[in-house]
Amino acid sequence: MVGQEYGATSIALEQRALTALHGPGDCAVDRALEELRQAVSDLAFAEAADLIARHRVAVLDEMISGCFEDAETAEPDTAAALRAAAEGLQEERATLAETLPLELSLRADQRDAACERIRAAQRRLRNISQMPDHFGCAWACSRAGAGPCEDAADQIQQALRFDAEAIADIARQEARARLSDGFAALPVASPLSPRRGGDAGTTAAQVARRLVEDARRRLC
Repeated sequence: MVGQEYGATSIALEQRALTALHGPGDCAVDRALEELRQAVSDLAFAEAADLIARHRVAVLDEMISGCFEDAETAEPDTAAALRAAAEGLQEERATLAETLPLELSLRADQRDAACERIRAAQRRLRNISQMPDHFGCAWACSRAGAGPCEDAADQIQQALRFDAEAIADIARQEARARLSDGFAALPVASPLSPRRGGDAGTTAAQVARRLVEDARRRLC
């Protein structure tokens, strides 16, 4: 009984804080979904950026190796140019290798922070689904036919399909597939939104794909 009372009080306090921050007319479901969408995007960015950083080293290694191999069978002038190019790439690789641990550490911190935000947003959505009266919205809007929350139950169910670890894995798979052969690992549809279809997995794949495509354009 004490635990139930404490939980109800905690939820009520959270809702009052959210109302003070966002205004009484906002929808609790919309706010939680928007926070989840932003956190999913940040997590996908961190995962994809981590892979892209590691991939840059691998690409430089391939280019260096290719220059030296081609130099073995090239004309003297061409061979000298290829070796000079390889030496320049080696310097670039050394610089990248020096800064890579710092970049990977940054991405890890971003990933951890985004995962915590995802868990918090999903906890809030579960609380809303279990105690909608404390949030002044959700199914109350649906019963009144008020529009924004008319499909609140479906939106919440969709938002809880993937946990933070699964979302991170989706982003990694998508980025890895795009980096390796240019083909998407997952179909990309509309992003997670209170008003549109799509889910966290779709959003993660979409962000990872866009980031890899941007990286590819910069390399070309």
